[in-house]
Formats: sequence, C-alpha cells, structure tokens
Amino acid sequence: MNTDTVILSTAWINQPELGERPARTLLIGAATLTVSNRFGTLAFDLAAHSTTVTCDQVETMKWLADRLQAPPARLLLWRAGDIVVPSLIAAAETARDAISGARLLRQFDLALTGEVIDVADSYGGSKATSFDAIAHQAGLSFVPMTRADLAEAHRTGCHGAIRDHLAARAKATWRLWLNGLDDATTQIAATTAWDNTAESEVQL
Repeated sequence: MNTDTVILSTAWINQPELGERPARTLLIGAATLTVSNRFGTLAFDLAAHSTTVTCDQVETMKWLADRLQAPPARLLLWRAGDIVVPSLIAAAETARDAISGARLLRQFDLALTGEVIDVADSYGGSKATSFDAIAHQAGLSFVPMTRADLAEAHRTGCHGAIRDHLAARAKATWRLWLNGLDDATTQIAATTAWDNTAESEVQL
C-alpha cells in the first residue's frame, strides 16, 4: 500500500483562439514533492517539468501522468477546487493529443482517491490572499511569478524560472500544511534538514 504524501503545484496559460487555432489551456509546468516514511525516517523526492513554446505542448501532461502513476495515500494541493482541478481538466480537454489528455485525467482522478487536502482551506480557501503573501507571512521561501511572467517564460523558453517557481511552491505548500498540524516537530525538523541539502533543489 502506498503511504506517500504528494504535494502538487502546477502552472498553465490560456492560449486565445487565433484564426483556425482554437482556444486552449496549456499546462506549461508542474512540480511534485513526494514525502515518504521509510522505517520512521522521512525521505523527500522533488521533481519539476516545464513546457515552453518550442516544445511539444503535451510533454508536461505526459510527465505528470507518469509522476502520478502510483496514487499517493495523501495529495496536498493549493486552491484545488477553483484553480488546480479546473485548469488540469481544461488543459486535458483542449490538448491537441487527446490520448495524453485522457491519460492525465485518469491518473489525476486516481490520485484523488486517497486523502486529498486543500491546504488553502486553512488560510481562507478561495478567499485566501495570494499564496506568496501567505508564504511570506509564514517566513517560507517562495519564487514569485505573475501570470505575465509565466507567459513570458513560456514564450522565451525559460524552463529554469518556471521550474524554480513551482518547486518552491510545492515545498512551501508542504511547510504550510505542517504548520497547521498539532505536533509536527519531527516532520518540520526533517524537512529543514533536507532543505539544506542539494537534493532540495530541483534539477533541470
């Protein structure tokens, strides 16, 4: 039985209709932080992927479907109901490659069969202030990126900016969830120790 916790962060842009090209939602990046309990010790696996204008626009979809192949025991999201889930559905449904879109939806649906926690619920839910503001208030590291910044990174092929943003967001989401637990001293200490290693930095 899978006992892992997966923290997922995603980035997308809306591509407007242009001539014969229909409007699409493009999944341009995703990051997963998998936290496993191995014989009483926490292990961390951080990975990120991005797709820019010169790439096959379903590459991140395929990558994320692979990362979710083993449904986790717990899935942590930020603003799941009004942002993450609708954007993934829109990206899958408007993808040029319908098979890849359908596979992503199937794997994501399986990932939702375990415990699903919207971390934003503890900070106001859909009325929460910006993620960056909340992370700042909690003293957590984050990499700010506006919708315009994301669109520009996608246009110019800046994979590093997209992946750094999403990786930092996944790590901060995990820490925000831990901060809301009654007693997470051990988990916080293990996370801090890992965060001071090279493994806590996403690889390009």
